[in-house]
Amino acid sequence: MKKVVFLTLLFSLIISGWVWGAPPESYLPLKEGMVWEYRNDLSDLKSPEQMGSGKAIRKNLAPMDLQGTRAVPQAFAFYQPDDTLRWETSSFIAQDAAGFFVLARQGPNDKTPKIVPDRYYILKFPLTKGASWQQEAEGFIQQDTIEATDASVQVPAGTFTNCLQIKKLYFNPQDPKTPLREGIFWFAPEVGNVKVEIKDLQGNKKLVQELVSFKK
Repeated sequence: MKKVVFLTLLFSLIISGWVWGAPPESYLPLKEGMVWEYRNDLSDLKSPEQMGSGKAIRKNLAPMDLQGTRAVPQAFAFYQPDDTLRWETSSFIAQDAAGFFVLARQGPNDKTPKIVPDRYYILKFPLTKGASWQQEAEGFIQQDTIEATDASVQVPAGTFTNCLQIKKLYFNPQDPKTPLREGIFWFAPEVGNVKVEIKDLQGNKKLVQELVSFKK
């Protein structure tokens, strides 16, 4: 059961204007060969009890052409415990005039990438405080709002400043006023996603992902 909760929250995490002093692409680096290692901790919102932990590795692969669009495959592998691979998938990330989006996904049982029905925007322009966008993904209506462009956050990999801080609310399409999940994502210039906190408000669970190390 813990594994199911972990993977469900991780999937929410994956499936995931210009700020003064930093170009938009610096918040989602797509350079081939970049590698990020994260620590994931699952806990109960109603108690300090830790329910599980593991690590995740994200890696940029060589760019490729998908239906005429240049996309960068970003492989994500989740381990629990640290040396046991539990889940692996790839998102194919592209850019258009509106922002950075997931063009396709490829799961462990897929022989080829599958184009997603609607573009899922990880970051959408303008990257300015107060900007927001709404989209539907994996059965949820998701509302993203940029809460700050100068946030600071401390993780095992260090302290990062001038981060984008984005709040994500996940709604049932039948009830677009009551969020089922709430997430906060931090993106640091030249590094990318450094921390994520996702609360499952129905299941009273919390997933925290923190950057441990990265290689450019």
